Amino acid sequence: MAVDRTAMEPGASRRWIRRCVAVGALFLVVAVLVMSRAGGTAVAGAIGTWALLAGAALAAGACVWRSRGFTGRARWGWALLAAGLLTWGFAQFTWLAHRWVPGVPEVLARRGVEDVGLVGLGLLIPAALLTMPRAAQPLANRIRSVLDGLLIAASLVLLAWIFVVDDLAADAHGPRFYLTLFFPLADVVIATMVAYMLPLRRDRRDFGADLTFVCAGLLAFAVADAGHVYLHLVHDFGAGPIAHLGWLAGYALITMGALRPRVATDAPLSLPPGVWSTAVMMPYLTVIAALVASVMLQLQTGHVPTFVGFTRSFLILLLIGRQLLTQLENRALTRGLEIRVADRTAELYAREQHFHALVRSSSDVITVIDSSGVIRYQSESMQRVFGYPAALFVGRRYTDLVDAEVAMRLAQAMRQVAARPFANVTLEVVHTHQDGRKRPSEAIITNLVDDPHVAGFVLNTRDISDRMELQEQLVHEAYHDSLTQLANRAMFRERTAAALESGATATVLHLDMDGFKRVNDSLGHLAGDQLLVRIADRLRGCLREDDLVARFGADEFGVLLTGDDGAEEVARRILDDLDAPVMLGARQIHVRASIGLAGTDLLEESADTHGDRAEQLMRNADLAMHHAKAVGGGVFATYRPRMRDGLVERLELESDLRAALENGELRLHYQPTVDLETSQVVGFEALIRWPHPTRGMINPLDFIPIAEATGLIVPLGRWVLHEACRQAVEWSAASGGRPLKMSVNVSVRQFDRADLAETVAAVLAETGMPADRLCLEMTESVLMTDTEANLEQLVRLKALGLTLAIDDFGTGYSSLAYLRRFPVDTLKIDRSFVERLGVIADDTALTDTIVRLGRSLGMATVAEGIEEFGQLAALREMGCGFAQGYYFSRPVPADEAGLLFLEGAHTPA
Repeated sequence: MAVDRTAMEPGASRRWIRRCVAVGALFLVVAVLVMSRAGGTAVAGAIGTWALLAGAALAAGACVWRSRGFTGRARWGWALLAAGLLTWGFAQFTWLAHRWVPGVPEVLARRGVEDVGLVGLGLLIPAALLTMPRAAQPLANRIRSVLDGLLIAASLVLLAWIFVVDDLAADAHGPRFYLTLFFPLADVVIATMVAYMLPLRRDRRDFGADLTFVCAGLLAFAVADAGHVYLHLVHDFGAGPIAHLGWLAGYALITMGALRPRVATDAPLSLPPGVWSTAVMMPYLTVIAALVASVMLQLQTGHVPTFVGFTRSFLILLLIGRQLLTQLENRALTRGLEIRVADRTAELYAREQHFHALVRSSSDVITVIDSSGVIRYQSESMQRVFGYPAALFVGRRYTDLVDAEVAMRLAQAMRQVAARPFANVTLEVVHTHQDGRKRPSEAIITNLVDDPHVAGFVLNTRDISDRMELQEQLVHEAYHDSLTQLANRAMFRERTAAALESGATATVLHLDMDGFKRVNDSLGHLAGDQLLVRIADRLRGCLREDDLVARFGADEFGVLLTGDDGAEEVARRILDDLDAPVMLGARQIHVRASIGLAGTDLLEESADTHGDRAEQLMRNADLAMHHAKAVGGGVFATYRPRMRDGLVERLELESDLRAALENGELRLHYQPTVDLETSQVVGFEALIRWPHPTRGMINPLDFIPIAEATGLIVPLGRWVLHEACRQAVEWSAASGGRPLKMSVNVSVRQFDRADLAETVAAVLAETGMPADRLCLEMTESVLMTDTEANLEQLVRLKALGLTLAIDDFGTGYSSLAYLRRFPVDTLKIDRSFVERLGVIADDTALTDTIVRLGRSLGMATVAEGIEEFGQLAALREMGCGFAQGYYFSRPVPADEAGLLFLEGAHTPA
């Protein structure tokens, strides 16, 4: 392997130009002296003879200098070229010395010594060219270059013989003369070799341009040798010094090429196609010209000179050799092509088999339907998924094989995509299994009619029965209390809003058990849960079939009554029924309840939506319940407007909140997020706190609703986001770049702002917070309100590179369709599902369902509200990824949170 050890030095090109100018100047000086014949012909001949020896030595020295810059074949190539030039120059000197240099030692001037030039020109120089590295080239190509050179040279010699030599010296063709012809012949052959090498060497830095000079030098040698032969024929040796200037020019050109410095890049040799075609045909053109000339000579003279006959035979042998070489190359090329075709065919077959194996094992059923509705291909997975053999479908119309409703929807979908090539549409249909079962399915129809490899509509049908069952289970669990199987707050709110939307008169009863905490503390949570189940059964027995009873959480229940009267009677009936003791094992438990009633007759008309009016109705019942409890409990109270006196306090709180935001009185506390696999603190949730100057620490539940209602949530949310990101960057830098995920809650009111994504991007830029370390948390209401606008907001936020999470998941209604459609990364399991882990099996099953749902959708899960080790152990067993809760740490100020991040929270393995 040749390695170029030279370096591109600054100014090397300028030095090379100066050297070329010096070499050219020396050549011109010698040329002037020789051509002017100053001192006579003898002096001119002596000057030319010594100049040739000096030129050969200079060219050889330059090649030796060039070889020192390389290793491997390149070094040997330049060294052999130096030896060949020196040998050839010495032979020239000895041949000319006997005529032009008096006093030369007899041993040098003796005829025959110059024959050593055969070694230099005929052996060393070709060996040097073949030794130099080149682009990958088969041996046949190298042989072809030699054969082409011989063809061109022999043809030129034959032409020269016919038109020049034979007429000038018909009887002077002795052995020495034929030996003289060898030199121009060798020059032409070597020049042809170099010409073939130029395209192969052009992509190797330095070599292409260097060989250009060598090729030019050899052509100069050929011209000089041809002139020398001509002078030999005409016996005019007086003009020899002038003809020998071609040799000197050749040495000068080779010297310039050897001294050429390395260049950074060398453009590929790019010639028109016609030039390459002419170069390929050149050997044949010269041979045709030579053969035509020989035939004409024979026709004119009636005989063929011996030299012409031998040369013509030699040309024919060369042509036969080249044709044999071409045949061998064609056979090798054919074998190579056959091998490539066989390999490609085997590869395509393997790919086809691989594709068929994938289709056979796929859980999707793939069907190809042509534009006329006939099935052209049916995957074998049809039998595994729906029980029908694939052969039953091929060649039949798809709409004839499915139910009428499914056929109508599929036909409509195909018409929808038919006008748009490569378009696709997704729909859900119900297919009938071979055993008669109905199987919900998802079908994706893609228009590949314009694809010549398919030429039809492709149906990818997937059985989604398990997913639908899981969705129905999740919907039921999201709408029902797992302990009592009553409706939960979410369903209660929706049913209340629906009743208000229909214009019906409705009354809400809010029940809170008096003294229930004592039961839990004295008898344990299991007894408390059993009591709640008994109370739920009694509530059902007190209501009509159309009435709704729900458990809001803990020991609170709600009842929705529709109609104009009977609410107070129902409340009395409930209180009377609850007076009866409840048997828990051998114990009798007496319970009482405080009930608040609120009817639609006292609702304010200012509520924007039926959902807001439902919330107001439930809030009024809650106010009335607290009023009943305040008077001692065990009674019911009906809502009155005077119970809203607390609204005055709310207005004062709003004014103080504005001042706190302007004066920087708000603070952030941080609750750590723990990786349950590594037990390491990997992030924090930023929670706002308000240390009021007179009221003390105010619960966020008291002022966050005010901020949302008044619009203060927008500047408040931006401040929280900026402060949390700034703090995260500071902690990460203090820990040596350790990544930290910062979670920030975003209100549904903030999603009403069109510039939410721009605000987040600006905060990230201001604080230097990496986008992938920020998590924005939102409640399920974001997914359910103003869906399209919020989806656009979420997509724009996701494009920033941050993470999106659903907070308090499970307390609202989130269908799987919405979860798949929205770019959500994390589900945060609400604390109400976590608090009963390890105690009630249904709660554990629900939490496990959410964890499995998140895993199936590729989402991370974070459990909130962990307070006991049993909950932690259960979540780890389920495969929940992350957790928060008082078990690890309460929300703490920034300085304490920083220590938790650097030193770790209480996170047992």
